Amino acid sequence: MKHPRIVIYETDGRLAEQIRDVARENGWLVRESRQAEACLALLREGGPAVLIIKLERKLIDEMSLLAKLNEQVPHCPVILISDAKMENALRRSSFAGLAYDLGARYVLFPPLSRSVIEDAVVGLLEAAIHRSTHA
Repeated sequence: MKHPRIVIYETDGRLAEQIRDVARENGWLVRESRQAEACLALLREGGPAVLIIKLERKLIDEMSLLAKLNEQVPHCPVILISDAKMENALRRSSFAGLAYDLGARYVLFPPLSRSVIEDAVVGLLEAAIHRSTHA
């Protein structure tokens, strides 16, 4: 089995830094990508993986990545984490609905505690590892 990986698509590296501790504790790798095609290549390598997409300023690019991932690597669980508050509940639910339609497993909006993000990542990656060892 390939080493379990957490792949993070973001521009500033802050989320990756936050996830490194939990990854290190579990013996998982953290891979960062700032380009969609490089991110997809990391996920096509196979083995258990979770993708975290940090939604920032290029919303169309980030949602396009989610759609491509759903087509090319449909078994990879995805967490979308919004970097900005969406004050309007209707806007938030519409956006989340679109993200779920495109294949996201979780869509998280601020304020977020570190434990919420870690729990989602750990749960999804442990499930991916379980599936890969029992397939």
